[in-house]
Amino acid sequence: MKKRKNLAKLYLLVITIPKGKKEIIGDMLEKYDVTAFLSTYARGSTEKVFTKEIMFCVIKKDKVKDAVLAIQDKYTGFHKKISMAYAVPLERIIGVSSYMALAKGGV
Repeated sequence: MKKRKNLAKLYLLVITIPKGKKEIIGDMLEKYDVTAFLSTYARGSTEKVFTKEIMFCVIKKDKVKDAVLAIQDKYTGFHKKISMAYAVPLERIIGVSSYMALAKGGV
């Protein structure tokens, strides 16, 4: 019988931020072992220009709380800019090989 590694539980951290602030948040998240990162412009239901960016980050479960608290601290400096962050578990959404790569091989 093959011994199975315990995989780190991964979450997709979704963050909306004011346009132009992704570098600030991205640099801050480096210390929370974010293994993948994607950023895109966001647009609401109005015809206004893009004023928000959305970041999608893959992060380990044990780092989510600390990362969200750090993001919350950064949000206070964005002066009346509405932003949010939430995490969704990645279990059973992606294949095992992709999961292993994002988890850096396991624990």
